[in-house]
Amino acid sequence: MRKKKFAFRCLAACAVNSLLIIPVLAQTGGVADPVWLSFSTPNDRSSLQTAAGFTAQDQIFLTGVSDGSIAVNGFFGNSAGIPGLSPGFNLTARDAQLFHSEFNREVRYSGASISGMPSQAMGWSAGVAQIESPSLENRLNWFGSARIQGAEVQLFRVQIASRVAAHAIHLGLKLPFGQLGARHLQADDGTRSSMARWQFSTNTHRTWAAELSHGASSRFRGGNDQRLLFSYAGQFGGVSPLWASEGGSSGLGIVSTAVLVAGAVALAVVASSGSDSTDQQLRFASQNEAARYVLNETNPASVAQNVEYGGWVYRNSDATYSATEPRRGTIDSVNLGSPENVPYGRATASYHTHGAYDPRYDSENFSTVDISTNNIWKTDGYLATPSGAFKYFNYLTGVITTLGKVAN
Repeated sequence: MRKKKFAFRCLAACAVNSLLIIPVLAQTGGVADPVWLSFSTPNDRSSLQTAAGFTAQDQIFLTGVSDGSIAVNGFFGNSAGIPGLSPGFNLTARDAQLFHSEFNREVRYSGASISGMPSQAMGWSAGVAQIESPSLENRLNWFGSARIQGAEVQLFRVQIASRVAAHAIHLGLKLPFGQLGARHLQADDGTRSSMARWQFSTNTHRTWAAELSHGASSRFRGGNDQRLLFSYAGQFGGVSPLWASEGGSSGLGIVSTAVLVAGAVALAVVASSGSDSTDQQLRFASQNEAARYVLNETNPASVAQNVEYGGWVYRNSDATYSATEPRRGTIDSVNLGSPENVPYGRATASYHTHGAYDPRYDSENFSTVDISTNNIWKTDGYLATPSGAFKYFNYLTGVITTLGKVAN
């Protein structure tokens, strides 16, 4: 809202320099070791195999038959969020939130797989998993793997209806000086997450690892992130047979198949857990950046039409900020609506424009009504003026500053 002009006005200005950091990628994350139970019937020609895996939030059950060279398995399971039964993939919230903000849903899945082992040094697997979550379309993840000696490659394709939503590849190589692993996941919109890891053990109780990861997402304005992590793990006593590792079982290895299935489900959950119709808002690393972007896009039309536009900046569940679509007002006011009606999270600031220069109004400054509204709602305020000034009101301190310029 514009206020009538007075003879005296005071402006405060400051320069702001910021380093872009995607908030979710600044988080650390780890996956607890799963517990595995397996059972097989002794038989010279064929055997029945059963396995179950658990973490605090995951359960998976597999059963199948094997004749020594071919195994056929069916499986089902559920998870509260990202399945953590495949630690080698090292998928965490920082990866998932690159793709969607609403990934932390209840997940149910089921499917089948077939595995073969022509020799002790070679093996292959293929299968499909159907993943279900409330309010989302069902997803299919087609997966396959091939192993020769200590090298393994795993391929994944996530499909929603007839559309391919994502692809992924996972590589593993066992060497005398440790294990090398790499993973790349890319959605159809170009969002991607990659990881390379080197892990080695100094003895049976101590493990060291170095990991390099990279993430990029169109949901974050200019969102790219690289990081290098070092980790150390140790334990007291011997390794319990309840804790299994990838490739750690003998023969066709129903536990290895279970880990592959869990990885396929985790990749699908990470890459396709949002709704394309409701998750299109741009994400920004800070509140200032979100406000600056929407006002830079809106102010030229406001000046040309000499009417006010406005809306809300809100904080998403992934610690980023977005802005609502601007509402069109009148020559001296705009109805922003309630800050409680933002799409996600909570409103943290209002934004609005002041139209074109008009001698009847003090268009270059916040009005008393502007400031009072922000104080009532306990939100900050942003203003784009006819001259292109980008101003910020901090409701906690009552200080108004000019943060630079926007288009006009």
